[in-house]
Amino acid sequence: MQSSMQKLKSFFLRPRSKKTKIISGVAVVVISLAIVFGWHRFGAFAQSVVDSFTDSSKIAATWQATVDTGAGEVKAAQKTCDAFTWYCAQSTVCADTLGDGTYIIVAQADAPATKTWKNANTNCDKPQCGADGGQDGDNLKADNTLSFTSYPARDYCKSIGGRLPTKTELNCIYTNRATFGNNFASSNYWSSTEYSTTSAWYQYFSTGGQGYSNKTSSLYVRCVRGW
Repeated sequence: MQSSMQKLKSFFLRPRSKKTKIISGVAVVVISLAIVFGWHRFGAFAQSVVDSFTDSSKIAATWQATVDTGAGEVKAAQKTCDAFTWYCAQSTVCADTLGDGTYIIVAQADAPATKTWKNANTNCDKPQCGADGGQDGDNLKADNTLSFTSYPARDYCKSIGGRLPTKTELNCIYTNRATFGNNFASSNYWSSTEYSTTSAWYQYFSTGGQGYSNKTSSLYVRCVRGW
């Protein structure tokens, strides 16, 4: 059996025509792949080949991903749904509008007690919100690696692995409330959407109307997760 050195020596001792054919063949394969996948995709593919298995920067900081370094490698977590906590079978009813999934799954029950949106009637700023200060339509982030201790309703949802629904998602939950257990209070539920410096949006589950209230008001909470 030839050693690696012998094989390498044998290659360089071949007639030029044979070496040229081999090198040309490799070039054809590389160019063909680039044409099929596109130069930008091929470049990304080439970059992925040299990426480190211990680099966690490619893993998103969401509930759907984790870093397992026990074996010295970074691995994505398997996507799971706890059927005792969430309406898993209804995972394609409401679209995700916050960007942490395609759809949302909805908690089977309200928070044990009403919660305030924030501890004070003040701006929701980065990193907890997407923008700084009283932005109508801005939302609390889906990133559960952040601290939400100043946002009790959001903090509760974090404790069960979820988040508050956006104003749009909450309206979808109301519209499909019979699908999601029909066990909602005839009262106001917080959304994750800020209205102003002092207020945030809620949905009234008696009539389906939406409005806004002071962030220090205590309202009902029904959590969701991106899916």
